[in-house]
Amino acid sequence: MKLENQRILITGASSGIGKILTRELAQGKGNRILAVARHTENIPVAHNIVPFAADFSIPEEIDRTFAQLHESWGGVDICIANAGFAYREKLEEPDWHHTEQIFNLNTLGQIHTLEHFIRMNREASGEKKYFVSLISAVAMVPLPYYALYCASKFALDGFWRTFAFEKPDWLRVLRVYPVATKTAFFTRASGEQNPPLPFLQQKPEQVAAAILRGLRRNRSKVYPSRLFTLFYPLMRAIPCFSLLYSLNEKRKMERQLK
Repeated sequence: MKLENQRILITGASSGIGKILTRELAQGKGNRILAVARHTENIPVAHNIVPFAADFSIPEEIDRTFAQLHESWGGVDICIANAGFAYREKLEEPDWHHTEQIFNLNTLGQIHTLEHFIRMNREASGEKKYFVSLISAVAMVPLPYYALYCASKFALDGFWRTFAFEKPDWLRVLRVYPVATKTAFFTRASGEQNPPLPFLQQKPEQVAAAILRGLRRNRSKVYPSRLFTLFYPLMRAIPCFSLLYSLNEKRKMERQLK
């Protein structure tokens, strides 16, 4: 796929991976980008980037965003669903709203975005359109004390695995499984400066580059960390490795939470 002359929607565009993707895609000839975040002041500035304030955990905000896309550009060719957040915590007190918040953004928000994307492009005349879903390696490997975050990503991954058999022919989906990215993501979740799994840490620029390669090569899945692609089959083949990893992370988290 050529990343030129595309109408692009990016969520979570004000920081981390989303901010890098916004900046890089703005360099493509003829690209137009609607860059979405709850707070737009940190979105990159360029003549072809349109900052748009919206909260994609709220369905009406997603509806409003796609109405703007239809009014301004008549449609969208690439949707990059990057917005998401995590909690690091011990689950001790019942709090329905707390749980609902993370699923609304990480899981339901992406699905509702996809539904709008399909409706907007159902008359695409055979042209391929691309939906990029930022999932996470925690959809496959549990991370102790991030149970709600892992669950929201497990659910999202399960949705995509099933939807692959249902999607229209014109739609291509790129599923992305980053690990331990060096951004403010885990700092906001836990107050800690360093993300978990330090030996797998990657810069957001590395993850963004892997996503762009995946789009250019028409991939269906991207694992930005080569180390993860080596370790994960081993953990599946020998389950005790996965158990040891989880127990080690549990001990580390317990020390930090004291």
